[in-house]
Parts: sequence; structure tokens; C-alpha cells
Amino acid sequence: MEKMQKPQKMSLGKILPLVESLPQADKLHLMQSLLTQLAWDQGISRLVQEKIENGRGRSMAAVLQRMADRGALSHIDDPAAWQREIRKDRPLPGRE
Repeated sequence: MEKMQKPQKMSLGKILPLVESLPQADKLHLMQSLLTQLAWDQGISRLVQEKIENGRGRSMAAVLQRMADRGALSHIDDPAAWQREIRKDRPLPGRE
């Protein structure tokens, strides 16, 4: 039986340099996609969301392809374990 590797923790401090290595246009596309998703999660109306989503998928795919071409996240051995780790709830400062 194969032993599961311990998930790697990916802090914001490790992610930011990867994002900073992107060209400015890619940073803007990435931020737009993230803000769009955040707005959707917060309940912005579907009509507004549809306007924002036009071209979003293609733009995000292009940014992710450029990141892949650079090997931006190649240090992550087990992507599924990494994703589970970064999605864990964390205590917020001052909210114990």
C-alpha cells in the first residue's frame, strides 16, 4: 500500500511571489477573475455577474496556461492534498 505524502502548506507568502512573477496583464486578469468569484460568492445579482463573466473563462485559461508554462506551481507534489490543506478553516485573529 502506498503511503500518502503529507500535504504541503502553501501560505500567502509563498503564493505572492508566484503571482508577482506574472506579467502585469496576467496579474490583472487573475485579480479580475478572483474578484468576480468573490462577488459571486457574496451574492451579486446574476445579471451583473453575466456581464462580468463574458470572456472570463478564456482569460483565466490563458493566465493559468502561462503559469503552467513557467512551472509556477511545480513544487506541489500532490495537488489534491495541497488544495485540501489550503481550504481548511483557520482561526481568524481576534475572533476566538
